[in-house]
Amino acid sequence: MPVNADKPHLWKPDIALSVDFYNNWFMQFAPKAYRDTRIATTQQVESALAETANLTNITSALLRQHPEVLPILRMAAAPPIARDRLIGLAGVSPNLVKNMEENNEFRPGQTLQLWMLN
Repeated sequence: MPVNADKPHLWKPDIALSVDFYNNWFMQFAPKAYRDTRIATTQQVESALAETANLTNITSALLRQHPEVLPILRMAAAPPIARDRLIGLAGVSPNLVKNMEENNEFRPGQTLQLWMLN
């Protein structure tokens, strides 16, 4: 049974406490998390631009060798391409995209087609 489901008179104070708790957490931890993520993302984008010669050399061979470039390419599209949409458009296995984006690897035997260049 929910703790305060039958006590609506307690909802407002609970909500206020919850909001305060979140705001305190956010002010304490979010700035560092944001800075750390921004630094890591900037490094990933710079690396992807270098590997693709500023997005002028995007080949299946490059993606096999540097699968970490894939999420950067998805975000460079306008509008960004969602992971599921990319899987559907490319006609590839969700595991292929997951391994490339999350594990930075391209496993032998996985099929990769550059649908965008065909």
